[in-house]
Amino acid sequence: MSQPKSKFISYLTQSVAGNSRKSYLVSGGDDEVQESASKFFDVSQQPNLMPGERVIGEVDRVLKYAPYSAGKQGWSGVLCITNYKLGFLTADRSSYEMTGKRNRNKILGDDDIPLTCIDSIYHVASNGKRKKLTLGSRTSAKTETLEVHCKDFRIHKFGFKFTPKDENKRFVNMLVHHAFTTKDTLLFAYEYGRNNLLSGRQMMLECPQFDCILDWEEELRRCHADKTWRVTDYFVVPSALMNTDLQKAAPHFKDRRIPVWCYTHINRNSLVRMSAMDISSDQTKFQQRMLDAVKVASNQRNSPKVVVIEEECPSCQEVQESFTRLRKMCMSDTIEEFVDQDASWLTSLESSRWLLLVARCLKAAKDICEHVISGKRTVVIQGCDMSCLVSSLAQVLLDPHYRTMTGLQGLVEKEWVRAGHPFQKYLALVTPTESSLEQTPVFLLFLDCIWQLMQQFPTSFEFTETLLTTMWDSALIGIFDTFLFNNDHQRVSFSKNDNKNIRQFKLPSAWKWDFQFSSEDLSFFKNPLYLITHDEELRTSINDLRLLSRPGRVCQNSRNNSLRMVQENNVMGAGSAEMDPVRRDVLVPEESPQVLQLWRQCYLRWQSPAQILSGGTPTEYLQQCVMVEEIAQLQHKVKQLELTSNSDVKFRSKNNLIFGSQTNKSNLSELLNSTVLTSSFPFSPGPASKDQQYTFTPISAYIRHSTLDYDRD
Repeated sequence: MSQPKSKFISYLTQSVAGNSRKSYLVSGGDDEVQESASKFFDVSQQPNLMPGERVIGEVDRVLKYAPYSAGKQGWSGVLCITNYKLGFLTADRSSYEMTGKRNRNKILGDDDIPLTCIDSIYHVASNGKRKKLTLGSRTSAKTETLEVHCKDFRIHKFGFKFTPKDENKRFVNMLVHHAFTTKDTLLFAYEYGRNNLLSGRQMMLECPQFDCILDWEEELRRCHADKTWRVTDYFVVPSALMNTDLQKAAPHFKDRRIPVWCYTHINRNSLVRMSAMDISSDQTKFQQRMLDAVKVASNQRNSPKVVVIEEECPSCQEVQESFTRLRKMCMSDTIEEFVDQDASWLTSLESSRWLLLVARCLKAAKDICEHVISGKRTVVIQGCDMSCLVSSLAQVLLDPHYRTMTGLQGLVEKEWVRAGHPFQKYLALVTPTESSLEQTPVFLLFLDCIWQLMQQFPTSFEFTETLLTTMWDSALIGIFDTFLFNNDHQRVSFSKNDNKNIRQFKLPSAWKWDFQFSSEDLSFFKNPLYLITHDEELRTSINDLRLLSRPGRVCQNSRNNSLRMVQENNVMGAGSAEMDPVRRDVLVPEESPQVLQLWRQCYLRWQSPAQILSGGTPTEYLQQCVMVEEIAQLQHKVKQLELTSNSDVKFRSKNNLIFGSQTNKSNLSELLNSTVLTSSFPFSPGPASKDQQYTFTPISAYIRHSTLDYDRD
């Protein structure tokens, strides 16, 4: 079970590191805040707008309160709403001029809230009465404080004390109207798609999107399954089945989801997904015909193992209810709330049952892998809502390809996007009725399961938890083709305008990460421990150094810089046996709820009292980056010394870590010196206080006493 949150408590009075608020950041009562900043602000300034984005309304003389400041500290400025986001512009010109300021995200400022990320809105009147504003509701009273609760667990509070009553009411009602979109055609993505013609180069990705037959055929070849399975209409079925067989059988399966191929292991056993038979249909012969074809494709004597996923995994209602409790325990905006939550933290965590749901999903995936490996049987996952989660997890356990960044992204495309996971519905991007406001974040549950695996197998994944958290954030931004639609039919309909296809009418993929982040920020996606264990040169150097540390060992330098042992024993040791290749790359996790942890970076990153200053897992990560970079630089210098002439000097290969020699030195210097390190790095700036002085550690401190040399490669 997870440990309680840190009880370190302080107020946040500084902006995100690297954003210059200067003298406009003030503390004290509301009157002092307004008087201090209003004379500097120019209300004619506009926020940075994306193609197709337009300002719908704005209100000035608004106070944005600093979290955990009890309304005593914050910034004065203009609050505006566009057809895409709720934005706040401070009295500091850098909030709308991108000079002297470093935003982590290129398309969203630190004070911008995408409308699709808003979960709930609360109106607080002057008498302190608090009311939740829902779809279709309007307020006639003046709003004293506006609370915006986001789907990423962040809370924003705005003070309207100095705004005129009519402007006040008009703006709040306008926000409620646009935040809860009733039709998918009213989403900003439609305006963005019409006004932003992306070039072919902007759409190119390293990972397959499985939106064409070639991607599926390549995946079949990678799994050595192209002899017995075939591609039809962008999904894969047994080669023995004709298209007419599929057409006859489809109506008898729920949502017409016939058995389709997901993955084939090296022992030729496969994973297959299908829905249950239609309740109104008693023609089980169609299901048996499908399963017989799967059996032939797997070249097995035994029939496939059918796993009814509803019996193994939580239902969507359980996920929704558990997530609601998890969100409640992880969101607070006052010290009093935080202290109350902290006092019963472990009890609340257990009551939420979130880790229990994670455990059930991990166990289901682990059992399926056991059938594939030990049972030597093809497994057919029967179900709908949770089948994408379990199938994806099983493939991550079975195949190291899906533990790479490209592999994981391709897996999401294959098992979630193309299989028709209803992202728009489950993420509540559209709220046609009040009853549909609650999220059912099956995708977040999947990311949490991957995070749990990363804690148990820290060297087996190419990416870090920062990538997983960013994937969740990207799903809530509302402009990416990857997470916007419920199925491919809706996706195709999006590209039509007045029944005319517009080829350029397409949204960017979430996997085009440089659309959102700089190369320096993207380096935080890379796991240095994975690099050590999977880079041949680094792994060889570390193994050789480990051997040299033992007494009685002698070595010689060879021309290719490898260390050659001149003792009798080899590196593997006498008599050592290779592991069974079928099991060698398979992960076998521990799924007991007692060993699982709360994903603190994702759920607690905005709770500044829970953060550890200059500590937490980010410090371990940065030290690992320094270690890998030092080894790579030393290895490169040894090679340079061995070369016969300076003309033979070669630059060492890129490792894409934050301290890599290939990074832009000016951008990197700005990032290293301006970013404050906390346990929520790189998402939250961490707590600070005007009245008390704390020691902050910029990440540049991690290279001050290292051997890293940025002046030469």
